[in-house]
Formats: sequence, C-alpha cells, structure tokens
Amino acid sequence: MTRVRRTADIMRKAGSTTLILQILSAVLLLVLIMLFVDISRQFRFLQDGIRENAVWSVYQLDREARTLDDSLAELRRQSPSKVLIDELSLRYDILHSRVQVVKESKFSSYFTEDPKILRLLGEVETTVAAIQPAFDRYAQGTIPNAAELEKLDLALAGLVKLTEDLLVQTNMQLSAERADARATILELEKTSAIMLALLMVSVVFLVVTLRRQLKSVRKAGLELEGMAERLTEAYEAADAGNRAKSQFMATMGHEIRTPLNAILGMSELLEFSELPEDALSSVKTIRSSGEALLEVINEILDYSKIEHGKLELEERAVDIRALSETTVSIIRGRADDHGNSIVLDIPYSLDALYVRTDPTRLRQVLLNLLSNAAKFTTRGTVTLRLREFYRHGKLMLRFEVEDTGIGIDEAGLAKLFKPFSQVDASISRKYGGTGLGLTICKQIVEKLGGELGMSSTVGVGSIFWFELAVVAVGKDEVRRQAGGPDKAPLPRLRILLVEDNRVNQLVATRFLARLGQEVVVARDGAEAVSIAREQPFDTILMDMQMPVMDGIEATRRIIAEGGACSTTPIIAMTANASDDDRRRCIEAGMAGFESKPITMERLRNVIQSIAQVPATGHDDDEQDDIGLPEPIIIDDVDLPALSIEGLDEARHSELVDALGEDVFRELVESFFDDAASLIKDLHVALANHDPERIDRVLHTIKGAAVNVGLNDIADKAHALRRVRPSSADVDRLSDEIETLKFRLVA
Repeated sequence: MTRVRRTADIMRKAGSTTLILQILSAVLLLVLIMLFVDISRQFRFLQDGIRENAVWSVYQLDREARTLDDSLAELRRQSPSKVLIDELSLRYDILHSRVQVVKESKFSSYFTEDPKILRLLGEVETTVAAIQPAFDRYAQGTIPNAAELEKLDLALAGLVKLTEDLLVQTNMQLSAERADARATILELEKTSAIMLALLMVSVVFLVVTLRRQLKSVRKAGLELEGMAERLTEAYEAADAGNRAKSQFMATMGHEIRTPLNAILGMSELLEFSELPEDALSSVKTIRSSGEALLEVINEILDYSKIEHGKLELEERAVDIRALSETTVSIIRGRADDHGNSIVLDIPYSLDALYVRTDPTRLRQVLLNLLSNAAKFTTRGTVTLRLREFYRHGKLMLRFEVEDTGIGIDEAGLAKLFKPFSQVDASISRKYGGTGLGLTICKQIVEKLGGELGMSSTVGVGSIFWFELAVVAVGKDEVRRQAGGPDKAPLPRLRILLVEDNRVNQLVATRFLARLGQEVVVARDGAEAVSIAREQPFDTILMDMQMPVMDGIEATRRIIAEGGACSTTPIIAMTANASDDDRRRCIEAGMAGFESKPITMERLRNVIQSIAQVPATGHDDDEQDDIGLPEPIIIDDVDLPALSIEGLDEARHSELVDALGEDVFRELVESFFDDAASLIKDLHVALANHDPERIDRVLHTIKGAAVNVGLNDIADKAHALRRVRPSSADVDRLSDEIETLKFRLVA
C-alpha cells in the first residue's frame, strides 16, 4: 500500500510540475509574439513610402516654382511673343496642379503634425492664387507690359523662397522620424535579445525538469508494471476459484434438479389419481413448493452464468406471434390462481412477424415479466403487448407487460434491477423470490442488444417494457429450422370443419389436405350438430360466429346429445381472440382455442396434440363408407399475376407455399365475391336495426380478410364492430374493398 501511495505521489508531482512549465512557456511565447508584432510595425513604418512620396511632391512643387521663375526671366530678356506667353501659362498650370496635389492628396496627412509646414503650405497656396488672374489674362491672349512682368517676377521670387523653405522643413521632419524609428528598433532588438535569452534559459530548465520527471515516471511505471503482474496473478487465482465455484454450482444444480424434477413429475401424476381431499391438497402444496424451489435454483444458476460472462445466445429464426402465444399459455395457470385475466395484444400485420433472435432467452424474459405481473396482481388484468417501429432505419420490436397490480413507489424503483433486492422486505416474505429475476432480464435484454425499462404508479399498476432491434426473415427459414419436411408424418384423422365463410373453408381444407387429413365441412352450427350426431370424428374445428347457430351453442348441443362426437375434442377456430371468448369456449366444453388467421404449423400442432388422445372408436371401414361432401367448386378464372401491394407478405408467402399460386388466386377471388354479398347483408342488417347480425357479418368479413392476408380490411371491419356503424361507414368499407380488388385482381 505504501508503494502505491508513493507511486501516486510521484505521478501527481510530475503532473503539477508539467503544468507550471506549460504556463511559463505560454507566457514567454506571448511576450515574444508581442515583441515580434511591434518590431514588424516599426519596420513597416521605415519602409512606408508615404513620407518619401510626400517629400518628393514638395520637391516637384519647388522645382516647378523655379521653372516658372526661369520662364519669366527668359520672357523678360526677349520681346514678348505669343509662343513665350503660352509657355509661361503652361508652366503656371503645372505649378498650380502641383499645389493641388500636395494639398488634396493623402500625402497632406503627413504634414498635419508640423504647424510650420502647414503655414508654409498655406502661404504657397495664397501666393499661387494671387498671381492666377494675371495668367488668366495671358491665356486669353493679353500681352503683358514691362511693369506687369516686374511685379510678377517679384511674386515668383517670393514663391520660390517659400517652396524652398517647405522642402527644407519636410526633409528635416523626415530625418527626425527616421532617427526616432531607428532608435526604437534598437531598443526592441535589445528587448528581444533579453527575452530570447530568458526563453533559452526556460527551455533548458524545461528540458532538465522534464528529464527528471521522465525518470520519476519511468520508475513509477516499472512499479505499476510489477503491480499489474501481481494483480494478474491474483486475478488468475480468483478466476480459478470462480471456475471452481461455477463448476460446483453447475454440478449442484444438476444434482438438485434431477431429484426435484422427479418430485414434481410424481406429484403431478398424483394429482390425477383418486386421492382424499386432504392428501390432494398436500400433493398440490408439494408441487407448488417444488416449482418455487426450481425457479429459485434456475434464477441463481442463470445469475451465476451472467456474472461470469457465460451467458450464450443462440440466434435463429423465430415466429414472434407463436412464441408470444405459447408464453401466455404457459403463464395462464399462474394468472388463474390469482384470479387474473391474461390479454395478448398483437397487431394482425407485422413486418417483424418472423425475426432472428434467441427464442429461449426471449421467452425467459417474457415469462419472468409475466410471472411477476401475475404474482403482484390479484383479480386484475395482465397484458402482453407487442408493437413494432423503425428507429434510424432499423426495425424495432417493443414488448410491454402491463398489470393492474400493487405498483411501485419512487423509493422502490431505485432498488429494481439490482441483484438480490426486493422493493422491501415484506415483498419477499409475502410473494417470495430471490430478487434476481429482473436483474437476469436486464442482462439478457442488453445481451440481445436491447433496452429494458419500466414505469409504475402505486395502487394502479406497472408497465415493464423492453425494445430490441431485429432483422425480419422469411417464414421458410422458420420452417426449415423447425424441421419442415423432416418432421415425422402425421396420423390421418377425420376432422369436421365448421365454418360458414367460403374463403375460410378453402384455406382450412387446403391446409388440412396438405397435412394428409380427411375433412368434412359443415356450413353452420346446426349442420355441424346434425353431422356430428351420426358420424364419428377425431376432432372438430369450430368457428364461433355463424348464422343459424353459433359455435358456442353447437358445441353445447354436440356434447349434451351424447352422440358419436359427444367426447370428441372440439377446437375453437375463430378471429375472436379475447380472454372472454376463450373463457366462453372453455365453459361450453371446448378443448382448445386457435385464433385466426390459422396457419399450417398451428394446425399441425393441433393434430399432433389430438393424436395423443384415444380415438373415437370408428374403424377404417367406417371411414371408407363416409366420403367427403361435394367440394366447393370455383370456376376457373384466368387471373393475372397478383401484386403484393395491399397484402400481408408473410401470409401471402405462407399460403402460396402451402397451396400454390393458383389456389391463392382462387382464395382472393372468392373473398371479393363473398365480400360483395356480405356488404349487401350488412346494409340489410343496418336497415333492420339488427346489431347481432351486423356484428356477425363484420366478424365474417374480418375473419375472411385476415385469412387471405388482407389485414387492412380486417382491421377496418374489426374497428366497425366496436362502434355502431352507419351506412356511410359500410359504403367506405365497400369502396376500400373494391379499390383493393381493382389493384389485386382487375
């Protein structure tokens, strides 16, 4: 520790000394710059041509005055003639212009500081102006007499004396200024020499000091290098200990989970046995306690992996809707224990329906957040909401888990996402848990390149959200990774499809045919009851809203009548996907629930789950005697190639892959044919003020549209179900259907 402090002191002293030297060097540099600027100014003053030009102008003025005087003397020696008088006038004009040059040019500013020069200039100007009238007469042709020439000669003699004095005075001023400038430069040279010497001394001092500091820093660096080596050794020792601890945790986790899984499995089997009520209660307690213990162990092991950087991701193509649905179904039992309803809110149309991510870790985060929401909510609602958006050109998914539970106050928010922390101690005692769940979720989301956050209001509820940047992929990739063509063949089942819409019939029957199933179609609930009364089926796929008799009533009658299908599993297959609809289906006796649009993969899963249930007892001979109903025939139409505009590309790709382009065209054509009839039914229902029929028709339009990938139409039909539509609303829906038909089929 002493060595560390000594090294730190050396580094601090080196930094302080360096700072002082830098300041000193900056001051010296600033002084030198100021000296350089002053010397440059004096040199420019010496080299300035204004003074020389000013003296030269005065010299020319003096010379012109003497030349004019000489010309006058020549005129007096000879008899006056026109030529001599013109030459004399010319010389006067030149003299007059020289006076104006000295007076009006920028050189005159040079004379303003000397009053004697100013006086002489004024007298010269006055004298020149006084003789101007005589020269004006000469210029007009007047011949001067001897007296006039004598007078003019005297005036010019005085002018010559004035210009001579002016020239002498300007030369004297110029000489004095030059002497002053040279003296100033000598002083500046002396000062510069002194400053240069100081600068050299400072540089020498700087070099010597820096060498000393460099030596000290080098010594400190060697000490730091030694410390780094010792720290590396300590880190390696600690890492070895961590690896041993991780290995121990993994071994213990395996050893604990192996018997715990057996305990959970046997307790689950015991629950299905005929046990006394008190024994059954004890078995349920054992199972719930074992599940809680398993959850704690899993969280600790996951946190141990994250803490040591061992959390690994496995990216692959994922069906986001299917993953969300299975996650919600897993948590539904826990929500029911607290009297909660689970809502799954996913838009019909998603660009990110199939994306590349780690489904295991994504499901782990969703399960944790949903589990927390269900745990801290009683007789409320837990919602899993999925939205997509674009940020900086990247496709983003936003997951929200909203509950109507106890909420979290400001003090509690500060403790979230910290390991082994709960909002307060009472939370841990009342609800249980390690306090690691949110920490693990945050680490996983950040590992996936996303961001996790939350907002909460005490007594109102909380919203936990996270956003991920994703890359959309095609369904083919999901299918290949799921095993696609390599999956084991499905058993051939006999299936009763109860569906009133022709498009939905076509989609479902084609999917089931591709899966190798035998299908009988019933067009409403009453027909389904009649067929099920006499013919056995392995399963019944039942729509909910149909004319004549809906799916709920048909299910109740099939079960109540005790016919050939009274024990046959009935699966709801409907566009209604709310929790209330699910509850109604379960209460009616249905064994499952599949929301539209139905996919081949989900139908495969339904068939696989039904195949594990004992068959209804009919044999192959009976199956041979019962043929399929007459297929629904659609006239062959020479359709042009469909444009993808207006269609859900993922649904379009799925249908084309499963059924082929020609069949898909038939589906679209059938939808628009049915839509025209349904719009007429909707107008009739509006005229008769029949809200039940209005809702059923809109439900049918929505289901058929979503089945063929026309999600915009489905959304608009669904929106009209929430309000009381008017004839104008129906007309707008009809216009949009016709517009889409023109783009896709016309």
